[in-house]
Amino acid sequence: MINEVKNDKKFMIYLKHHSILIIALLFYSLSLYSQSEKEPTLKGKKIIYVFGGWEGHFPKQSVNVIVPKLRAAGADVKVFNNLRVYTNKKIMDNADLIIQIWTMGKISEKQFEGLQSAIMSGTGFSGWHGGMGDAFRDNLKYQFMVGGQFIFHPGGKIDYGINIIDKKDPITKDISDFSLKNTEQYYMLVDPNTKVLAVSKFVKDRYEKPGKKEIKVTGSVMPVVWKKNYGKGRVFYSSIGHFMTDFDVPEVLKIQMRGFAWASEGKYHKKEDLINPFIKIK
Repeated sequence: MINEVKNDKKFMIYLKHHSILIIALLFYSLSLYSQSEKEPTLKGKKIIYVFGGWEGHFPKQSVNVIVPKLRAAGADVKVFNNLRVYTNKKIMDNADLIIQIWTMGKISEKQFEGLQSAIMSGTGFSGWHGGMGDAFRDNLKYQFMVGGQFIFHPGGKIDYGINIIDKKDPITKDISDFSLKNTEQYYMLVDPNTKVLAVSKFVKDRYEKPGKKEIKVTGSVMPVVWKKNYGKGRVFYSSIGHFMTDFDVPEVLKIQMRGFAWASEGKYHKKEDLINPFIKIK
């Protein structure tokens, strides 16, 4: 009995001397839990916005449409109209996210190495349509990094639907299926191991223009929105956005902005397991 009382006293003395430390550890644990539960945010993030390439995807107009929205969300955005920034290690290492709108064109070996190195080290990479998914066609490493490559857009400007297939992911949660009008539906070659969030189905009876034969694609289902890892970096892509007016559709803008936010947080969170094979083997 005496020993039990002594032990109780020792325990109370221990608590008295270490209570501040215990409370501090408790609050630290709660703060970590709280951070992990928070939605991805652009607030305070450093973003490099790179535009150029083929004018048919309106790279200059994109700056006026998207950059103000990024800044309104609290991001620090620096805009560049060249690829030379990819060779500036100081700027690249300091960035949380690179947004690229650069259809076709050429990227030098040094420029690509700078881009790849930054993403491998944790900087996010994101974009839409041909500005990311149809850039630097002769660079296979770039295509692997993105997770897909544009092939063609059957039927030209058409109406089509988008189906959300992952309604739990923070990028697409609470978003229902929606439709797009008079814009391009991309047919792409896609990495079968990316995490696909939304798809579209080719449903027209025929997509050929008069006098021009095309391969039949009716019934095909194509990934439209996906996310993946590349090294420590997060990569987010959406094939929607031939016209800047496509972003007038609330769901399109919401998905893109959420994707930017998610991709910008690779340096601050544990790497997600995003390998999601289309064909699964037991």
